[in-house]
Amino acid sequence: MAIKTKIASPNLNNVVGGLKALINKIPIATKQSSRIIAEKVFADSQTKSPCVPVDTNALRESGRVEPVKEGYAVVYGGPGVDYAAYVHDDLRPRKYKRPGSGPKFVETHMLRAASEATPQIAAVLDELAGNILKVYR
Repeated sequence: MAIKTKIASPNLNNVVGGLKALINKIPIATKQSSRIIAEKVFADSQTKSPCVPVDTNALRESGRVEPVKEGYAVVYGGPGVDYAAYVHDDLRPRKYKRPGSGPKFVETHMLRAASEATPQIAAVLDELAGNILKVYR
C-alpha cells in the first residue's frame, strides 16, 4: 500500500497571491506612467523649444493629452485645426512669430522623454512589486 504525502510550502499561497496582484496592477501602473509622461511632453511642447508655433493661437489651444489604447498620447488638431500634422512635420526654414517655435514640437520632446521613461517606469514597477511583497509576506 502506497502512502501519499503532500508537501506544501506554507508561503505558497502568499507567493501566488502576490504574483496575481502584481500581474493585475502592472497595466494600471504602466497606464498611469504613460499619462504622467504624456502630460510632461505636452507641457514641454507648450513651453520648451521647439514649442508649438503660434500664429492665431488655434493650434496651441487645440493641444491636449488623450487616452488611447496603449496609454496616453499628446494630440494637436481637431475641428477647425486640420493642419496640425502639416505644421508639426514642416521642416522648411521658416520664421515663426513665437520665439522657440518650430517643427517636431511633440516628437522632439517625446524622444527626450522616451530616453528617461524606462528607468521611471522601472522604478514604479519596482515600488509596486515591493509593496505587494510586503502585503503577502
